[in-house]
Amino acid sequence: MNRYEDLNDYELVSIAQELNEDAINLLHEKYQPLIKKKSCKYMKYLRNKGIELSDLIQECTIGFEEAIHNFNPNDDVSFYTFANVCMDRQLMSELTKQNRAKYKFLNEAIPLETLEDDSDINLIDFIKDNSGNPELGLLSNEEFKELYANISKELTALEECVFKLKIQGFGYKEIADILDKDDKSIDNAIQRIKIKIKSIMN
Repeated sequence: MNRYEDLNDYELVSIAQELNEDAINLLHEKYQPLIKKKSCKYMKYLRNKGIELSDLIQECTIGFEEAIHNFNPNDDVSFYTFANVCMDRQLMSELTKQNRAKYKFLNEAIPLETLEDDSDINLIDFIKDNSGNPELGLLSNEEFKELYANISKELTALEECVFKLKIQGFGYKEIADILDKDDKSIDNAIQRIKIKIKSIMN
């Protein structure tokens, strides 16, 4: 019997961060079902792209190992929640890489829905619209990239994941499925993202 089996996640992670192999292996064993579940969800969006499920499981495992290494119990978040965010970020990085041809934030108007519920203006159009702010129409690609980076810095972990998926063209339900969240959580996150984008643009 593993002498660490009765420990909770906080205790296990603390020991694992000291590079204790038994604690690390026990955490991996405990979270393996979640790692596989997440990988299978992302796999649905990467079919016919020459990538295997085992590749995604490996990427997800890398995210999980980063969670073990970087978890701080003083951050007032459970390890389970933190690990989910780290795994999603790692898998999203792979998703973005595989969808690179589709991921043309600076070249195509992939909508973040609309900035106002009663408006047809999408994110790119809003940035490029020079009717209210002419200098915005003169932004270079480098300035667009900087703007994108500034937006990302203002987002929470969940909002960042939602934002990246949204600008890749995924819908509410797809994002909810990928991130294992309900539709309302995704809708709320997108509403907060819109507000933050408008604040940055103003």
